[in-house]
Amino acid sequence: MSNIVKIRDLKKYYDNGETKALNGINLDIKEGEFISIIGPSGSGKSTLLNMIGALDTPDSGEIIVDGINLTDKKENLSKFRSQKIGFIFQLHNLIPNISVLENVEIPLMGKHLRINKKNENIAIDLLKSVGLEDKIHQNPTKMSGGQRQRVAIARALVNEPSIIIADEPTGALDTKTSQKIMDLLKKLHHERNVTLIIVTHDPSVANQADRTVTVRDGRIIDSTDASNNNMTIPIEESMDTYMESYVDFVDYVEKNNRLGCDIPQKITVMMDNKKMQLIIKALTSSQIRHARLNEEKGMGTFQENIVHMGSYSPTGKQIPLEVLQTKIPAGVIDKISDRIIKYSLYGE
Repeated sequence: MSNIVKIRDLKKYYDNGETKALNGINLDIKEGEFISIIGPSGSGKSTLLNMIGALDTPDSGEIIVDGINLTDKKENLSKFRSQKIGFIFQLHNLIPNISVLENVEIPLMGKHLRINKKNENIAIDLLKSVGLEDKIHQNPTKMSGGQRQRVAIARALVNEPSIIIADEPTGALDTKTSQKIMDLLKKLHHERNVTLIIVTHDPSVANQADRTVTVRDGRIIDSTDASNNNMTIPIEESMDTYMESYVDFVDYVEKNNRLGCDIPQKITVMMDNKKMQLIIKALTSSQIRHARLNEEKGMGTFQENIVHMGSYSPTGKQIPLEVLQTKIPAGVIDKISDRIIKYSLYGE
């Protein structure tokens, strides 16, 4: 079986080289393989995922995905992302005021934002395959977390991508729902022979992959095949090691009770043992959609646009996009983006 991902000596640095997010990564992923990527907070696993999905660019090294050299500046990375990659995020990134069906159809829309009957049928068939045929006209806000994640999975598959990239797809779900989502992903992975790459902190999720890759300090320190009886991650031992990103990442400095629930207004983000204080605001569905369109136009990643539009310095100044791209690690931006989207969609 041929390699669908080939990475050689991949490096990504921040803070003028002081932060080595990726420090010489070498990795091959076979076509149709299911791998999990684990590691402590700041280890580089989310940055590695962003590189594979062309959401970020390396400082040096080579990365070839499905025959496309992502380090070649002549390549159209927006086209690559829309045709080759299906993304699944922890907080779904669904647009709340349009139907489930319309959310799944979004990747199929052309520049005129229109959908034809053929594409509509593709979206409906996918929703049937994830068990949501009776929810196609419902809005995501009226669905459970597990149902919303099923919508996100259908959306990720709608363009028939070569690779599904899932960043903590079960992180916001309870144990029972989490396993249902994993069963669904494994079923679709098997039926469609799609390559599945998951970043997770949950050992019970990681242990279900064909292979588990462990990242620490920007390097791969272990890659263990499931056929090896010694590959299982000890859950009791791993909780301290692999759940570090949830400890003190975001500290609510100030809350405001609106809409009957506590809403974070000011947050402190822990980054490289330094505190960065931000004020966040809720974005409209139109702004969230605009962030996706900006990404398609090559104007930063979806997550960078969300943070750019939805966060401010304590003095009320908007953070320039170029500052986000050059000063803040991609993994940190992803987590701030997830927080802003959750705040915007669900008021929490």
